[in-house]
Amino acid sequence: MLTRTLLALAAALTIVNPVAHAEKAHVHGAAELNVGVENDTLRITLESPLDSLLGFERAPKGDKELDKVRRMANQLRQADKLFLPTPGAGCRLVNVKLESAVIDPAVLGEAPVVRTAANAALRDDRARTGHEHADLDAEFTFHCAQPAALRGLEVKLFDAFPDYRQIRAQVVTAKRQSAARLSPKANTLNW
Repeated sequence: MLTRTLLALAAALTIVNPVAHAEKAHVHGAAELNVGVENDTLRITLESPLDSLLGFERAPKGDKELDKVRRMANQLRQADKLFLPTPGAGCRLVNVKLESAVIDPAVLGEAPVVRTAANAALRDDRARTGHEHADLDAEFTFHCAQPAALRGLEVKLFDAFPDYRQIRAQVVTAKRQSAARLSPKANTLNW
């Protein structure tokens, strides 16, 4: 239900503001963050160019880049250090999902994907064409013991990944919807 709500919000903002759709293009140093609160669940989705996280946007080449991808994935898997909900809400991280079209899921800490002819052909095609503008999609789920106390979220992505210059955020709760632009100096969402 929450995922559908977030998708509906993103679609509505695109229809109402066609400029927002144009801005959603792949931009280095920027990311999209969707925050949804439903009952005792806080769900955060992140869509980011790999360049903002790694300094490159393709499958890793060599052990050094592979290690960099693993370090990035490890940082993102510690999302409770990157996203700080209102302390009194008692939110704890319960799930992280990371995905990128150009990085093997196992390197990101996900279950390996069964190799089919279709996804093998897609990966091989991306490798041949150099697919230089890849993203990382992430979903972070928190369970909150006191959801009524949840009033905001501090976003520490700028500290962990200094190539970020701005993050466009959308928030959906049972009572309101809002949008904000976060920066290294203004990194808190309040609702």
